[in-house]
Amino acid sequence: MTSSYQNLPDTGMDVGYLAPEGCFVNLAGDYGYMTSAYYTSQDLEAAAKPVHPTCKEILDGYIVPLFLEKARQAGLRVPAYYITNEYFEPPAVVDSINPFMCRQSIVWKPGHQERVSKSLTRNFTYAICCQELPSGARIGHFRAILGWSVARRYRALAAALWETFHIPLAVIRVIVLAHGDTLVSALQPLPLRRLTARELTYVHKRVTWPI
Repeated sequence: MTSSYQNLPDTGMDVGYLAPEGCFVNLAGDYGYMTSAYYTSQDLEAAAKPVHPTCKEILDGYIVPLFLEKARQAGLRVPAYYITNEYFEPPAVVDSINPFMCRQSIVWKPGHQERVSKSLTRNFTYAICCQELPSGARIGHFRAILGWSVARRYRALAAALWETFHIPLAVIRVIVLAHGDTLVSALQPLPLRRLTARELTYVHKRVTWPI
């Protein structure tokens, strides 16, 4: 066992050490609030260990309007968005904002706003975040692994998102515009157990593990 792991809380095998950045990385991949992975980061922070993601980074990454605003401030391109708990105008990507659910809906045409809004706001109680979809846009996804992606076209974006959010494993939702430009839209869980062989190989090249 390397000295990096001395006096660590009992965090299990999802925590590795990223030597180039001098920090531990919580590689659970699903860091939802009040999950065991969230508390793993909390325990490491409480033990004064440098770790990514921190609890703040988790919330900044997983709460969609916080994600969009932090990405925008970092110079990343994001769609126009607004927060409401009632009416929204399609076409739009709609994400729930409440502590009891994490759901999304992509609404392309008018006629379903009230049903979707009522469902995602829990009868108009909680807010929703609505991202405008420009004409000709489509929704895409890629997987970000410690600032890298198997998909070459997204590697620069994966690196920029790592520098901004420090979420080790994530599915990134993007809006691909008609002319090919990409807007970042959301950061979603990617559990460690769902990594491909190539992605796992990359992780094991980057981190060391407790014995």
